[in-house]
Amino acid sequence: MAALTEVLTLLNGAMCGATCLRLLSYRRQGARYKRWASLLAYLMIVASGSVAIRIALGQYRAIDFSECLLNIVLCLAVFSARGNVCDLLRAPPRAGAPHHPQ
Repeated sequence: MAALTEVLTLLNGAMCGATCLRLLSYRRQGARYKRWASLLAYLMIVASGSVAIRIALGQYRAIDFSECLLNIVLCLAVFSARGNVCDLLRAPPRAGAPHHPQ
């Protein structure tokens, strides 16, 4: 049981660290600045980075499979959105719906 907890802890720390680094490395490249998105990205960077740092320092005690799974899904979503918080929250276009570029 202790080995599973250690694996979950390491996996959780790696996912939180990867999420933090991907959000930090986002480049707008012509996208419009949105204050709310920047604030949300900042909060996500601080939260995920603090979890990764606390795990690295051995101060993160309680780990749960569902928390680890949630962080894996969040990390995959952030990477698929290329670090763009607006793309994380934007719904994908429906099949057959006309596409309106902004």
